[in-house]
Amino acid sequence: MTNPITTRMMPALVGMALGTSVLAFSAKALLLLVAAMIGMALAASSVATYYALVTTIPVQVDFIGGLTVTKMIIPFCLAVVGFNALIGRGPWPTFTCGPGGYLAGVFLIASAVSPMIQEKPFQSLAEVAAVAVYGSLFFLTLTFNRTPEQFRRLLWVIAIAGTVEAVITAAQVHYGFVMPGAWRSDLGQTNQEMGDGAFSAILDGKIRAEGTTDHPILLASYYLLTIPCTACLWLIEERQWPRFLLAGMVALMSYGWYYTFARSSMIGFAIMIVVAVSFYSKAARPLVYVGIGLLLMGLLSYSAISDTFWAGVDAFGKLRWFERADVNSASDSWQFRIESIVGGWNLLWAHPWLGVGFGQSIWHYMRYLPSWANHPFHPATIHNVFLQVGSELGVVSLMAFLGLWVWAFVCVRRGLRLPVLRPYAVLMCALLLGQMAFLMITPMVREIWLTLPMAMALGYMGGNKTDQ
Repeated sequence: MTNPITTRMMPALVGMALGTSVLAFSAKALLLLVAAMIGMALAASSVATYYALVTTIPVQVDFIGGLTVTKMIIPFCLAVVGFNALIGRGPWPTFTCGPGGYLAGVFLIASAVSPMIQEKPFQSLAEVAAVAVYGSLFFLTLTFNRTPEQFRRLLWVIAIAGTVEAVITAAQVHYGFVMPGAWRSDLGQTNQEMGDGAFSAILDGKIRAEGTTDHPILLASYYLLTIPCTACLWLIEERQWPRFLLAGMVALMSYGWYYTFARSSMIGFAIMIVVAVSFYSKAARPLVYVGIGLLLMGLLSYSAISDTFWAGVDAFGKLRWFERADVNSASDSWQFRIESIVGGWNLLWAHPWLGVGFGQSIWHYMRYLPSWANHPFHPATIHNVFLQVGSELGVVSLMAFLGLWVWAFVCVRRGLRLPVLRPYAVLMCALLLGQMAFLMITPMVREIWLTLPMAMALGYMGGNKTDQ
């Protein structure tokens, strides 16, 4: 039987130990002790380390020597999963999981190997570290989401992480909050003093929040994941108090997304809403076909469609809602994107088989810009994820990447057939289509390496239940 005196004294003893460590070794010792305790707690469960990895998706800023929190947690996460699998306390990672696993393997191996055979192999070693993040998210998601209950728990993890990110975003906007470690020490400086990657652009009262990501667009991309997942939980939840909680979380995340002022993400959200509603309303289904038709018309006639479209976006951006936004005009934003996309297309044709190496398009695609390119600024990355993959890794890897999307939709279709999986399948169909539209004018983002295997997991669940 436990001594009650010892039980009462235990918090005091722990507090004394932590206080002594701060006095003796500074506050960094406290952080190390807390991190060690959290690490020991996570080590007891493989799925807990996976959830910890999922929550670090938006933490993309440098922490130590160019390492992000996500990259730092990857070795620990893989070690815990491997150790627990070795002693029989958890599953081994799923690598051979149907076509999706093989296609992802081709893409990830090509990503890791390609810089080694290029003319500037050392320029992209930091980028290659991202391959470990993509691969870990992909295969561990397939490993730890084999039942509807596990999938639902993952949605809760995403919702909670998104809410924390929204709180951080609101603190930046209203209080100039800077993350511990001076991750963004440029906050509030003038344009001449500010270096690249300022935490929030506060210029003459203008605001554009980045959260814990590298850019407001990446923060908007994260909310493209978290807001629909939280809304899905709200729709399927039967109890009243969780519904009130989830509604508040959606509102808070929407507030954070608003301050990204990312107009490109509006396209993604619009498509998600139309697709989701079309599953439950026959009246909304024609809008899906109209959207597909407009997309094809836009691809066939840039001058006829884009000018009208972006004129409308510019008019929307001049509303009072956007008066504090530190953004370029829609026409300028579209101009450098279309020039970047054409440059990526030309780069792909110039290096079709092996590409120029993972993460190395920055050193090449500027030379392949079209002759009519006149925008004074161009981003470091091609703003179309499919052309980015093709120009950096070649057509074989591009086919594997496209195959991942095709297989994900096939798996979603399987999930739609079963009532227990249908709400999640509707969510993933809307998510994937919204992300695909968003990525047509945006480079690679981490979130798709979570959503693609989530969609595939539904297909495997559906196949298993059908067999049973």
